[in-house]
Amino acid sequence: MNYTKFVILSLRLSFILSVFLMNCLHLDPNLLKRKIDPKLRDYDYACLDLLKSYEIPIEIYYNYFLSIEEFKLKNIWNNLVKRWNKMNLDLKENQDFIDSDHSHKEYHQIHTNMNDSELDLLISNFIDENYMKCFFVSNIVQSCIILK
Repeated sequence: MNYTKFVILSLRLSFILSVFLMNCLHLDPNLLKRKIDPKLRDYDYACLDLLKSYEIPIEIYYNYFLSIEEFKLKNIWNNLVKRWNKMNLDLKENQDFIDSDHSHKEYHQIHTNMNDSELDLLISNFIDENYMKCFFVSNIVQSCIILK
């Protein structure tokens, strides 16, 4: 295969992968930039860093975390837990889901205030290097931004 064909094939595969990944998200994260207020604090989140290799602009999610008041961080976590529990309930009779590791994990809402490092740790532990969960969290955060 000559170099030109290789480059064209690589570009096509890259495009197909990016379309697939964007289909895993409800919205293109770049469309959410205008909905995010200026940052109120500084913190280096890492919970969604798994998506960096896919060139998804995760800093948009991190900027959202930092743009809301700290006492609202628990709402992100609680929304995530609520949606996860609903999914578990909806899939309780799906044998593939029952056989998966996901059906055996329990997460609980938190009703006390949390800070950035606590949210980062909770989300990182939830994702546990699992791409599907990382996209799940990304979509939850997108819904929080849209509802803002």
